[in-house]
Amino acid sequence: MADGRADNARQPDADGVLVLPASVAKTYGQKLAYRPSLNVLAPWRIETDVAEWTLQIPADAEYEVLVTLAADDASAGDSYVIEAESTSLKSTVKSTGGYESFAEQSAGTIKLKAGVQKLLLRPDGALKQELADVRAVKLKKVK
Repeated sequence: MADGRADNARQPDADGVLVLPASVAKTYGQKLAYRPSLNVLAPWRIETDVAEWTLQIPADAEYEVLVTLAADDASAGDSYVIEAESTSLKSTVKSTGGYESFAEQSAGTIKLKAGVQKLLLRPDGALKQELADVRAVKLKKVK
């Protein structure tokens, strides 16, 4: 990383879109893991379990955060936080009708600084049941 780049860092495409699939997340905690057969991060039942991606941001910019997830009515309303080096964003899971139905949900916008950094996704406090099954996080540069 002598040149300031990380080999496994995800970078935005030409349109300023950065896709962070579940398959490349690092997970920390007791139960959360990547489940290849379902292509999701699950089960997210413990409030201290965290998913992490490494990003390479070319220039300071604002990004809309979209989370592709599945959640049932019992899990709807749980909060989560997306954190990067100098910013954080709190959002709430909305029901997608069940764990077999995935939807892209907007979490809001964050400002990211140029350079290599970690992006974390974690529950914000105790969970009613399960946060959600997460398939991907997408960052879209705000024009």
